Amino acid sequence: MKNTLRAGLLVLGLAAAHAHAGNNHFCAGTDAQTQAGAGQGLGDQSLEFVVDQPASLTVCMSGYELEKCGDHENASKIYDKCIAAGYLGAMINRSRMLETGYGHMPPNLAAATELMRRVAASGHSPFATLGKLHYASALYQGKGVARDEAQALKWFEAAAKDGSPDAIEFLRTGHHTGEHDAQGRGVGPLPSSP
Repeated sequence: MKNTLRAGLLVLGLAAAHAHAGNNHFCAGTDAQTQAGAGQGLGDQSLEFVVDQPASLTVCMSGYELEKCGDHENASKIYDKCIAAGYLGAMINRSRMLETGYGHMPPNLAAATELMRRVAASGHSPFATLGKLHYASALYQGKGVARDEAQALKWFEAAAKDGSPDAIEFLRTGHHTGEHDAQGRGVGPLPSSP
């Protein structure tokens, strides 16, 4: 399952990189292959077309691509619709947008952490495991929530039980790099070298 998730994320990353490249009609505007001419609306192959479609796995993944294209407004619309439909991946992506801020919006750490808490509490899945790690990290750091090392430890233990290598590393050393700040520092103090 981990390999499938990683492969899916790789495909999304490659698609986003391709979409961000110049001369791409899927990032903004009509797709020449699905439209006879300009001004006839959005092509059904464009990301913008997806914004008005009902929540589905494909629609929710398109939010990530729109975000990477710089269309934060439509990415937010898609994520919000997908969150309402219960898609955990959309909760994680929206949480990341809220954590860093986007467009002209400032960061909203409390809202970002609440979404990760919801993902963490959703049950056992690759998304829930990731949510547990990030919620534990937020609790440990007091990021968007009151700092609570005891609760953080419980969530790190739950993520480790699910097989999260970063949570296992944190429990072993008090540090992990599954999440990092703008300077590339991970969570917790770096372990001292022997």
